Amino acid sequence: MSRTSTLILLGILVILAPFSGLPISLRNLLAVIFGACVLGIGLSMRARAARSEGARPSASPAPTEPPSTISPI
Repeated sequence: MSRTSTLILLGILVILAPFSGLPISLRNLLAVIFGACVLGIGLSMRARAARSEGARPSASPAPTEPPSTISPI
């Protein structure tokens, strides 16, 4: 399962958790666990995007040649 699909599934579970009929303490525990999972996946996706951006070659202009004569001014 991809990270995006996992995030969608966790989002659905977070939305449905208050309506599950579970005791409050268990719902609070699930909220913390789901939140930690969302945070971890989000950070890993951001790190992957930053690494792939850093690996791209930058479009720098071609180096210019120095002038052949020096102006006296």
